Amino acid sequence: YNVSDMKIITVIGSGLIGRSWAMLFVSGGYNVKIYDNQPGQSTKAITEIKKQLVELEEAHMLRGELSAAQQLALLSSYDDLSQALDGAFFVQECVFEQLEVKQSIFHDMERFVGKDVILSSSTSCLVPSKVFSKVQNRSRCLVSHPVNPPYYTAAAVMDTTHALMTKVGQAPVLLKKEIDGFALNRVQAAIIAESWRLVQVSVFWACGWGVVLRSQFFKALPTSSKVSHEYAFITFVFKCKKMLINI
Repeated sequence: YNVSDMKIITVIGSGLIGRSWAMLFVSGGYNVKIYDNQPGQSTKAITEIKKQLVELEEAHMLRGELSAAQQLALLSSYDDLSQALDGAFFVQECVFEQLEVKQSIFHDMERFVGKDVILSSSTSCLVPSKVFSKVQNRSRCLVSHPVNPPYYTAAAVMDTTHALMTKVGQAPVLLKKEIDGFALNRVQAAIIAESWRLVQVSVFWACGWGVVLRSQFFKALPTSSKVSHEYAFITFVFKCKKMLINI
């Protein structure tokens, strides 16, 4: 696979996650088809995306080399699944986080795409083995999430997805096997749990650990990860202050 030669990506679902993926993909110069089974919703999604792209451009935060107008021109909306999937090399599913709903959409998608089309899910809490249980060719299925890598998937599928995500500005990481939850959040939880323990046993104050986290941990993270980890740190410090006040 050469993602530079592939131009069409289909996003299934026009909610917040679907719109976010669509914006990410057009920033990389891909033509993006947005599908929603609710008539008119995908069109409304593009209207919302236009507003966000303009705001990002005005704030000098727009991703990619294309202008907001150029990125918007790459978007199209569909109420018909077969039309939305036509010509796509990569499909990103973003429907409700309900197992039966996701299983159904993947079963339907497989009927309309070729054998080499990659089927990707944005699931946050459902394990891939269950999400893709009704797909015949599971080797072309994987989970693509900001902090959740793929599962039992063909090497070529993972390589193509890795290249695609890198091209649109993400920092993809591959996991070797399926787990519950996000790997990044597991590491985050361990760090904060140990921080909490050290404060409880009076090794140092919360502000002291804040210096360690900010100078040695946060600076090594991409911007999007910094935001979530900084939030977790603020929550941690707040808990520590509550504990001190109670004492």
